[in-house]
Formats: sequence, structure tokens, C-alpha cells
Amino acid sequence: MKIILLKDVAGQGRRGEIREVNDGYAKNFLIAKGFAQIATSQIQAKAAKESKEAEVKKLKEVEKLQNLKVDLEKRTFTVKVKVGDKGQIFSGVHEKDIISAMNNKMGLSLEKNQVSLEKPIKELGEHKVKLKLASGIIPIINIHVEAA
Repeated sequence: MKIILLKDVAGQGRRGEIREVNDGYAKNFLIAKGFAQIATSQIQAKAAKESKEAEVKKLKEVEKLQNLKVDLEKRTFTVKVKVGDKGQIFSGVHEKDIISAMNNKMGLSLEKNQVSLEKPIKELGEHKVKLKLASGIIPIINIHVEAA
């Protein structure tokens, strides 16, 4: 029996996929529990259309992120920190400081887990930092740390 999955089902597939399963399994478990419904020709056409629309949307999102990557790599973001008498930074520059500077300058809504920083920046000057926008889209941005 052909069914379309309404929810992710372990061992069967993800939401929206069309699968061929045993009649008893489909009727007694998948359909009864609301995990699937019988895949008629109309439902199959609708699923194919939704799949195509999702693919187009994903391609547009990737293109948008690629453009953002190019824009981010051209810019330099300034982070102001408190320094001591000898020009040393008190606490260091962390992911949240970098994200705050970027979000304020560009109006983005990035999260601190998108910044790949091995250890806090403890020196004034220019630094290169990796930013994870999506899988495969990792711009290397310039951070300028200066005294406040």
C-alpha cells in the first residue's frame, strides 16, 4: 500500500515522503496513529508540488546566505573593550561580543553558537574569526578589537 508520511517515523522516513508498506502495518499502525495517510493520486501530486516548492525555497535561502557571506567578508567589525594601564584586555572578547557588534552594525539576528572561536581574544588589533551561517557557508570575518 502506498502511503504518505504525515510525521517523521523511525525506520520509514521523514514527513512528506511517499512509501510502499505492508497493508496491515499501514492500516493498523501508521494510519491509525495519525503518522500517515493513503497516498492517492491527488495527494501524490500535492506532495510533489510541495517538494518542488521547498527545493526552490531552499535554493533561494542558500543564494541569500552566499550573498551575505560575501558581504560579511568585505566588512570589518569593531569591538570596544576595557583595557588596563598597560593596554591589556580585562576579560577578553567572547562570541557574544562579536555577535553583538555584528547584529548592531548589520541588523542581523545571529546566535553566539554560530561563531567559531577557539579561545577568547585577549589582544587589541585585527583578528580573523570563522562564522557558521549554514553547512558549507562559513565566512571568515575581520574583527578589530580596540580600547573603549
